[in-house]
Amino acid sequence: MSQEVLYRKWRPQRFADVVGQQPITTTLRHAVASGSPAHAYLFTGPRGTGKTSTGRILAKAVNCLEPVEGEPCNTCTSCEAFQSGRALDLIELDAASNRGIDEVRALREAAGYAPNSARYKVYLIDEVHMLTDAAFNALLKTLEEPPPHIIFILATTEAHRIPATITSRCQRFDFRRHTLANTVEWLQVIADGEGMTVAPGCLELIARQATGSMRDAVNLLDQLVAYHGRTLDLDAVQRGLGLVVDHRTTELAGAAVKRDLSAGLAVLAAARDDGLDIRAFAREVVATLRSLLLIRAGATDQLSLSESQTAELREIANEVGSADIVAALRAFGDLDFAGDPYDSLPAEIAFASLAVGLTANTGQPPVAAAPTQPAEGRATRSAPAERRSSSAAPRQGQRARTPQPPQPRPQPVPPIASTPPVEAEREAPPPPFVPPDAADAPPALREIRGKWGGIREAVRKRSHKAGALLNTACDIKSFDGDSVELGFRFPTHVQKAQEDPKVMQAIREAVAEAVGHPVQVVPVVWDAMQQAAAPPPQAQSRGGHLLEEALRYGAVPVDN
Repeated sequence: MSQEVLYRKWRPQRFADVVGQQPITTTLRHAVASGSPAHAYLFTGPRGTGKTSTGRILAKAVNCLEPVEGEPCNTCTSCEAFQSGRALDLIELDAASNRGIDEVRALREAAGYAPNSARYKVYLIDEVHMLTDAAFNALLKTLEEPPPHIIFILATTEAHRIPATITSRCQRFDFRRHTLANTVEWLQVIADGEGMTVAPGCLELIARQATGSMRDAVNLLDQLVAYHGRTLDLDAVQRGLGLVVDHRTTELAGAAVKRDLSAGLAVLAAARDDGLDIRAFAREVVATLRSLLLIRAGATDQLSLSESQTAELREIANEVGSADIVAALRAFGDLDFAGDPYDSLPAEIAFASLAVGLTANTGQPPVAAAPTQPAEGRATRSAPAERRSSSAAPRQGQRARTPQPPQPRPQPVPPIASTPPVEAEREAPPPPFVPPDAADAPPALREIRGKWGGIREAVRKRSHKAGALLNTACDIKSFDGDSVELGFRFPTHVQKAQEDPKVMQAIREAVAEAVGHPVQVVPVVWDAMQQAAAPPPQAQSRGGHLLEEALRYGAVPVDN
């Protein structure tokens, strides 16, 4: 006795049985009821969303002898022929294996003949995007003006590959992925019809694994029943789907958002030693981090977790910021296991980089590791000035000289225009600006300050004007997860930033790219930066702001 698989056994036979595509099925049913179906239809959408099933129902409905409000009766001789696969007037073609111009020419010739016994001859061409350009051109005229007894139904998963000349001659219907609720509802119908006993939560796990494809969901259910029998519990479904359900996924997610290096590496080592699939383990960590982000954003109604799980995750989410969760999601979402799902090294590297403040793209160290030193991005900005200052400053034990033309000297005389080393040190340019709160700044603020060099480079690529503006006296003053204050030394720079929308747009995009989500950018005057860069009294009395700028770029004053 042959056993029919579930997805074929439970294939929809009426428009009302098609799950989740009510706008499409309603339109087709009304067209059949009015007796005016279109001559060509284009069904597009992902796999397992009902394109082929709807096409077969439409072919059966237009040829039904006693339709009921556009639905096939499923009892007349015509409907029975279509249901049993004996209908000669339904021609199904696979364009992947019949994609040439010769096959289309044969189709055109056969289309001229009248139907065998039905009212319409229906051509259902699946994966139509696989046809060659020549085949599409050969089909074009017949598709535009077919004989009155012909209906074309073209189905594809890649609508963008269909020529516009073909699409314009068809009524297009876009099939959507099935929602989780629709998939669970249909799986429950199948389970009840097959006499299965399924524990609560099992069908939700199957639906999530199917990612919107009803056929995949039914196949997974069929596979689980074949292995575990008609009684399914939660553990059996989790093992059958290859899911790693372990309390350590929550532990690793908590360690990731808190940047706890020792705890995270210990969890990964334990999971590896227990023989867990690290790739599946990392996927569950990402799912946990997503739940944390939703809780943090106040979207708990989107979670399908128990009350105890929600309470545990809410406790973690209340201790961290959204930026920390997004950073952890980025670290684990980009993992590449290079074909070995049991290798824990990629996950360990990603977690360690996250914990110490490095990123795989920039490799920037955290500011917190050396709070008394300027962040890498800011040190890079002042490095040229430091090099110029070191090259222009007098060497130890020597005096600075002003180049003089060679002159005969009867006796040694002190060099003209010399500057004592002590005075040169006293008038050296001020050190690079260090924020006053660098030592005790919040983790999120330290992290974004560590990315300042990358942000300025990203701004410069978007707008040279904005990049030049940030290369002046500017730094990150504060960051609360949703808003960034850029501190400028001069009010004129704040005014320039606020007056030009393109400058602000470039800065906002670069900052959003660095933190992982859109944020508000507010330019302000930073008093601490003005005080730190104030010139010494000698410079103010002898040169004003011009000498101050010269000192900032590494000049050394010389007395004549």
